[in-house]
Amino acid sequence: MSFLKISICFLLALAASSQAAFVAVLETVADPLVKDKVSLADRQYLTNVLREQAVKELPASQNYTIMTRENITAMLPPGKSIEDCEGTCLAETGKNIAADYICQARVSSFNGSLTLSAELYETAGNKLIASFNVLGPNQSTLLTHIIQKSPEFFRNIKRDVASTTPTTNATPTPNNASIPNATPNTIENPNAIKNNATEKSPSSNPAETTHWRRVAFFLHGGYITAGLGLKFRFGGENRIYMTTDLRWVSFNDENYMYLPIIFYFGGNRMHFLTGVAIKGVSDDKSHELQVPVGMNCDFGKHFGIDAVFILPASSNEPDWAISLDARIVF
Repeated sequence: MSFLKISICFLLALAASSQAAFVAVLETVADPLVKDKVSLADRQYLTNVLREQAVKELPASQNYTIMTRENITAMLPPGKSIEDCEGTCLAETGKNIAADYICQARVSSFNGSLTLSAELYETAGNKLIASFNVLGPNQSTLLTHIIQKSPEFFRNIKRDVASTTPTTNATPTPNNASIPNATPNTIENPNAIKNNATEKSPSSNPAETTHWRRVAFFLHGGYITAGLGLKFRFGGENRIYMTTDLRWVSFNDENYMYLPIIFYFGGNRMHFLTGVAIKGVSDDKSHELQVPVGMNCDFGKHFGIDAVFILPASSNEPDWAISLDARIVF
């Protein structure tokens, strides 16, 4: 019974934090022509204010997590330069650091004045959901514009989350569904709707346009197992993810609880899987470690099949099993 209580508490703790949306505010960058006018310290301060506005508009109490400067720096791939990246490349950077949404401001110049352009992307679909452009004679004016524009800018994340959540099991949201919520963005960036429509073109690769959820619950069942668990995706696509679930196993006239932590590596469809599992033996209340190894095929967002060898972690344990299971994600 103690194993069951621990397992349930573990899954509940994961579920409590599973729905948080991670938002990354990258460092403000400057075009080469204005770097001598806008110092690194000035750009960092503009970033700090932009991040502060994100915290105000997207509080942790509403299940939003604003990533810190240290988080972002630690998760960037070696040799990655943010200054060399703009546009949809920002969305790819967001996938690399496991952010659901990512934004960045860029300082440039126009007709002798300083300009600041900010873009906000939803990383899973490489989708630009908001932007603003401002102009001023100095950094202080740009700062004032950031404070004025940021609340509406970050509010688009709430709208995007609200619009995608009810349609998880349906076809992709029509292009005009987000137009009412994008009026300020449309006025200042008329290409936003055009870009969004291009990204959702029917000619795109279905594996690339599928909106894979960052975290999802699933039901798991097979000829020897059944259970309920959570799936955690580590990037914008379905290439690397982890599952953990609480299963009831019946094999060789033995019934027991089973708690696996399995990692999946591969493409959007086919994966090699391995991990570790705790087998709770009911007769003597002992625990055994096992190693699942096998292959997986995900047929879409909601259905997958695992073929797994369940091996003992110790050579002294003779028991092993073969499992063929189906997973339904919801």
